[in-house]
Amino acid sequence: MIVSRLGGRRAAIRPDEPSAAYPAAHTARRERPGPGDGRRGRPARTVVELRRAYGGATMRALLGASFAPGAAGGSAVVEVRHGTPLELDAACGCRSELGGPLAAGLPSDFVPAVLGALVAPPGERPLPPGLLRVDRAAFDPLGSGTEAFALAAALLRQALAAQVLGGDPVAVARAALNRW
Repeated sequence: MIVSRLGGRRAAIRPDEPSAAYPAAHTARRERPGPGDGRRGRPARTVVELRRAYGGATMRALLGASFAPGAAGGSAVVEVRHGTPLELDAACGCRSELGGPLAAGLPSDFVPAVLGALVAPPGERPLPPGLLRVDRAAFDPLGSGTEAFALAAALLRQALAAQVLGGDPVAVARAALNRW
């Protein structure tokens, strides 16, 4: 499903994108207490892609993750698999719904932004207890940056949370694009 808004803001949400699977040498991890309300989520997988015109440039990013529910009262754990720093000559073979092909993988340059956005900021409800594992990612060697991946990670967390708790991820994407 593709969601578009004025100002060059576009997002795509889909169940999976196998061409965005990538080998990763490293895993970054953060853990946070679950919300403590006893709610358990259900297993889910989703992939989000964004394209945003910003100051004459086009930002692009693709992230996908799976969520496996944990025991009630447990922690919400986020794992992000990643590789080496950004390579400007990376081969672009990952399918995109919002433009030309992307390069599969998550450069280590973007990991802090991704982790920061996946762990719910203060005031936002965290994911229920379980494991959120980022295992799909793709970037544009010239159009991807920290800001693009922070936005994609925030959208991924919101879409997965909606899916895990029985909500509508497309409605979440529309609301997010209105805020960008």
